[in-house]
Amino acid sequence: MPYRLKFKKPVAISDPEKYINDCCIGGDLVLAQLLPGLRERFQDIRSDQEDWGWFAWVDQPGVKLAVDVFTEEAEAGEFIMHLTSRKPRLLLAAKIEDLPELEVLRDQVVGDLKAWQVEDLSVERVDERYFAVGDNR
Repeated sequence: MPYRLKFKKPVAISDPEKYINDCCIGGDLVLAQLLPGLRERFQDIRSDQEDWGWFAWVDQPGVKLAVDVFTEEAEAGEFIMHLTSRKPRLLLAAKIEDLPELEVLRDQVVGDLKAWQVEDLSVERVDERYFAVGDNR
């Protein structure tokens, strides 16, 4: 099952015009803190901005990992992050699965966020639709 991380970290935005949507503002600065540690641990990392936020995707043999960053409230420095592991399938979309590599990813990201001294860090398991486990939506 994926993880949802929430935290606060005010960041200085130098060029707000470079962001596609409000949910993207500052996500690049969050990833900038995480990418050095991710690159030390994993190979084949791709990161960029989408209309929903920022991502860093890891493509390993037999597993795909995702770090997706969404800005909740840019002025308050509030962010949400999803950590997901997927198993590639032949001719089908990769399926979300609870893989050991997800725990490694979680430990790396949480450690890097703590070192960056984010505030109010929470880590919770969510289902494949990113709802809290036990939420009947």
